[in-house]
Amino acid sequence: MKRTTAIILILVVMVIALSGALFYEVSKDDWNIIVNKSDNNINSNNENSSGERKSGDKITQIEPDSVIVQDEVMENPVNDDIEVKEEYDVIVFSAEPEGIAAAIRAARNKLKVLLVEERDGPGGLMTYGMLNTIDMNLGTNGELLNQGVFEEFYNELGRTSFDVAEAKQIFQDMLNEESDYITQLYNVKNIEVGSSKGQIVNSENLSENNESTKNTYDKINYVIIDGEKYTADNYIDCTQDAEITAKAGAEYTVGWEDINEKNRSMSATLVIKMDGVDWDKMCKYIDDSKIEGTGHSEHGAWAFGEFTKQYVPVQTHMRLKALNIGKQNDGSVLLNSLQILNVNTLDKEQREAAYQKCVKEAENVAKFIAANVPGFENAYLSGVADELYVRETRHIVGEEKLTVKDILDSNYTSNAIAMGSYPLDVQTTSIYDWGYVIANPNQYYIPFGCIIPKGFSNLLTASRCASYSSMAAGSARVIPTGMSLAEAAANAAALSSRKGIDFQEILNNHSFMQDLKQLITLSDGYIDNESKPIITSKDKNYNFIVEMCEKGILSLGYNNVFKADEMISETDFILLVKTYLKRSFIREELWNTDHINLLDVPDKIITPNRVKEIIYDITTYNVKDDLVKQDIEDFLNFVVPASSEELTTAKVYEILIGFTKYLIREGV
Repeated sequence: MKRTTAIILILVVMVIALSGALFYEVSKDDWNIIVNKSDNNINSNNENSSGERKSGDKITQIEPDSVIVQDEVMENPVNDDIEVKEEYDVIVFSAEPEGIAAAIRAARNKLKVLLVEERDGPGGLMTYGMLNTIDMNLGTNGELLNQGVFEEFYNELGRTSFDVAEAKQIFQDMLNEESDYITQLYNVKNIEVGSSKGQIVNSENLSENNESTKNTYDKINYVIIDGEKYTADNYIDCTQDAEITAKAGAEYTVGWEDINEKNRSMSATLVIKMDGVDWDKMCKYIDDSKIEGTGHSEHGAWAFGEFTKQYVPVQTHMRLKALNIGKQNDGSVLLNSLQILNVNTLDKEQREAAYQKCVKEAENVAKFIAANVPGFENAYLSGVADELYVRETRHIVGEEKLTVKDILDSNYTSNAIAMGSYPLDVQTTSIYDWGYVIANPNQYYIPFGCIIPKGFSNLLTASRCASYSSMAAGSARVIPTGMSLAEAAANAAALSSRKGIDFQEILNNHSFMQDLKQLITLSDGYIDNESKPIITSKDKNYNFIVEMCEKGILSLGYNNVFKADEMISETDFILLVKTYLKRSFIREELWNTDHINLLDVPDKIITPNRVKEIIYDITTYNVKDDLVKQDIEDFLNFVVPASSEELTTAKVYEILIGFTKYLIREGV
């Protein structure tokens, strides 16, 4: 870094010192120039003046290459020579609720569909994982944002908390009604994917601004299902963990790796079943206690966190959350509360071991609930789900990516194919937290590119593994959202078949995107075009809120409150610096907190002088170059003049974010 930079900064510091004011009071415009100098000016809608998406444009910054995973494609030349058993218009993988929605919509579009499932029936997480309470997406006026096939299913159920066996039968009936077009294949043991690279797109159907002859795309050529070969024009992956997408060679991240948190993801849950519950007594206690955030309906209840927090697990990495209770038709109840942490559920052996561990813990949990929770005095464990409810594994790298900013901003784009509004509910990730509600959106839009694995032309991934940031997935992971996306995927497959175009061509052509949205509307899908942000760029703290929420540092809660004037202690500031630098992918050799003994840190509010000292100490501890140290000190002196003023959260965020941008921009 040039020494002239340091000299200029020193001169500026002298000027500011003469003025006797802090940077955030006097030199706000200059500060904005400094911290935003390296920002990319990207159209938030990712469109050019004609409304078309430019090839290669991205809505948001993609993760560093170091965290992106790409499985090796298993090449088996013998498979190429196997005779094709059957050809389809579209093959849908998994009879999860999302897969059911995709298959039904494709069938109603007169496509020949193969629905492939490893289990012996439909419903997936809802029926085999017993997730029997629906996380709804409602608009600000109470309107249902996920319509189409999901709404049909929901209307058949007639309630939000439902009977699992009844739901499975409804799914089966809905599929059977489309039997002229859907072939259901259950009890599948093995699936191999034959994919290839370098498929050149048809240039005449792309935007004139697109240098299409230079673009090549990956595709799936065939799949081998239990030894039989099948082909299709298009493929829709609705598996819980995007297994087909990964086997095809698409890129993805795992858990929180997009914010540099290895081996961290939301907890998994084993739903347990209890009989002998006095439902009326339980509901009366909830009514009488009047505890905020609790309640009940005719078939569901959510309460008793005051008891479950007292639970002491008999095994490690277990957690009992407040009881989410769903009443079954036989009078039993299902409890979505027992969580297990720190499990790589992509590993089949670890997943099975975690399941068995939860089964063992369930015995103790049931006894604790019976001994402590009103209405459960005579209740007993009568069963558990067949599989874990897994909230988070892969996040595919898509052509577009949904972020927390997109959700908070609620910006409508011409690429939108589905909507959501569920809170950014990030469930427990470690034994040190109970989960976070990052924010509570009004409504937001998910673009088509989020379900297109980057570089693929005939594969869509419509599940919780779509292209979301790990924080955005806290909201977008819920089943109604996934069903809307899957139904949109089926409409895209129909458009592809009718026009002889692929998914990349649809995405990159404004006219084709309008055709897709018209299909979605005609098939009872719902996408309005009104942005309803919970925060806007006019808010003076907008940039800080978005940045800290995206990194999982700031939680606005259900009421979307940012306590900007709240003070931060020195201990909390040190932890904040460590977390923020790590999640910003600042090189580890540039910062170190191992030498800090938090027991020695005074219990007092942070001041500008201490901010400067602590940041300098953390970021120069490993640095050997005296010139680099001096540059860092000069910059800190410039932006944080000495003062004994106690700093608010907003001011601390501003300093830390600005300093981190400086490190990135200057390549320190």
